[in-house]
Amino acid sequence: LSMTYINSAIECYVLQRVSHVFAESEYSRELLNGIVPSDRLSVGPPGIDTDLFHPGNYNQDGHILSVGRFADPRKNVRMLFHAYNWLRQSMPKAPRLILAGETSPSVEDWNLAVSLGISESIQIRKNVSMRGLAELYRDAALFVLSSNEEGLGIVILEAMASGIPVISTRCGGPETAVIEGKTGYLTSVGNAPEMASRMQELLSSPCLRRQMGQVGRQVAQKRFSLEAAGKVYLEVYENLLQKCV
Repeated sequence: LSMTYINSAIECYVLQRVSHVFAESEYSRELLNGIVPSDRLSVGPPGIDTDLFHPGNYNQDGHILSVGRFADPRKNVRMLFHAYNWLRQSMPKAPRLILAGETSPSVEDWNLAVSLGISESIQIRKNVSMRGLAELYRDAALFVLSSNEEGLGIVILEAMASGIPVISTRCGGPETAVIEGKTGYLTSVGNAPEMASRMQELLSSPCLRRQMGQVGRQVAQKRFSLEAAGKVYLEVYENLLQKCV
């Protein structure tokens, strides 16, 4: 606890003295309000490679995809397992769930999937290459994120750039990217039935999935491409340099 306090104190000291601070989302900016003066604080999301993450041939029967560090309790993979279980109870022929990331769910979390009887319908892909990950996005019917908290959720941006709809918990950062009812849905944190209901809704409507995916691609290109994100940073840097002249 003492180290956490010291680290927080150092962070506040530094943040109050730098020329400018970029917050990766509106949520992150709100957290920094009161620490960093508003005239030295702006939203600057990281850009993504929209050439690498791009739509493919629309796969009507694609899988459900989630990407993250699933050993991290904050990703709340248990809630995702419960939501997937609810989905399969109401839609027995629901597509398989693929978890792609650097770490697998913990033994305890995986035991939950086994006890729910859904483990055989779940595939785990560890340490997938960036190109392999891009293919997993393109072949997916939809993307899900069950986190308790996210500063932004770059995986959401990658999914949108890949032309697939997103269902994410309303956990802070995702609200900067996901346009409710347009590029996907935001559900309550920890609410497995609500997430399952939204998954079923999209899986039952291929046309809606495709429409949301197309809008998501447009938003990703306009707001989160490397070019769009870089412009935000360059404009601030230019202003700072002019003040130094």
